Amino acid sequence: MSEVPEAFHDDVAGFRQPMVTSIGIVMGFLLAFMANWAVSAEGGPVLQDAVDWLVAVTILVSISLMVITLARLLDNRVREGVGRRYHTTYRLYLASILVGMAGLIVALVI
Repeated sequence: MSEVPEAFHDDVAGFRQPMVTSIGIVMGFLLAFMANWAVSAEGGPVLQDAVDWLVAVTILVSISLMVITLARLLDNRVREGVGRRYHTTYRLYLASILVGMAGLIVALVI
């Protein structure tokens, strides 16, 4: 496999804004889901069994990863190793989206 030019690794500024926008949208949907899901019609505790706890934990982990990803994306103090930092941030971005979707799938299926 051929080497990627170093100039490509340092030119990641164009990828920042779409990631920030998409994280904001997905985080908004997750927070709205949590707000609606956490309201109990009976007035009792919402987290009643292990599945409820699993959903809550996965969504909270997802939101935490999104906040870490946003902090990394918005930190403009890094001048060296930008490409490597971007790839790590990209992996965190994908992990946060996948964990959040897994939590929603568990909530909808079970």
